[in-house]
Amino acid sequence: MVIAVANQKGGVGKTTVSFNLIKDLAAKGYRVLAIDNDPQGSLTTAILADISNLFANVLDIFKEDDADIAPQKILENLHFIGADIRLAKMAEQTDDIVYRLSEYLAKRSKNYDFIIIDCLPSFGYLLKAALKAADYVLIPVKPSPFALMGLSDLTDTIDKIKRRINPKLDVLGIVLNLIEGKQTNLSTGLQEAIRNLYKDKVFKTELIKGVKFEESIMYNQSIIEYDARNKGAKNFLDFTDELLERLKEKGECNG
Repeated sequence: MVIAVANQKGGVGKTTVSFNLIKDLAAKGYRVLAIDNDPQGSLTTAILADISNLFANVLDIFKEDDADIAPQKILENLHFIGADIRLAKMAEQTDDIVYRLSEYLAKRSKNYDFIIIDCLPSFGYLLKAALKAADYVLIPVKPSPFALMGLSDLTDTIDKIKRRINPKLDVLGIVLNLIEGKQTNLSTGLQEAIRNLYKDKVFKTELIKGVKFEESIMYNQSIIEYDARNKGAKNFLDFTDELLERLKEKGECNG
């Protein structure tokens, strides 16, 4: 299944969630294809020790119809298609590019259990392309004064994509991310507001903020690979388990 990790607001830890989810799913034995669909290339930097070693670029998928590039092998069951700043020019193209990613993945989806797309933090053709290709959207949210407004805009966009070009698209869930150890009344109130408004769409597991997450990515490792005894590692394992359970309830995941 194809999961787009999306939020049009930056600074919510979207790539950190994508990277750790990709690594955890692969560690559990699932066949994973990771796609960086962000011109900033943050996921590419996290996965590759040297960005000059990027040999499969999502730009090549968007440049022409019926592209047939081979994903780059990272691990036996983890393949990757990366991105760099040149992808930004695709935002100025016609809406024809919206369909190219889904057409490419349709030919390769049978090779994978999960395809995870890390999306750029803005609206436009590239986000539409990811949502056209996706079965589900995973939405990381950092509780902040503008979080509810941003969520409303994103869910409106998802609804439009579902009505117009991708009827199968659904929200897998909203994950509260970058939760501080010592919370203020404001942050606690915002979390409660998000849960009250979106109810069971919000994951029970909240992802805590920790310096180990930032350190681990510098070494191209997930938090679990970097320090399995860390509280954040256990926290993320709980999140992945909850995500898999959600998919099982939808009849999408048996393992």
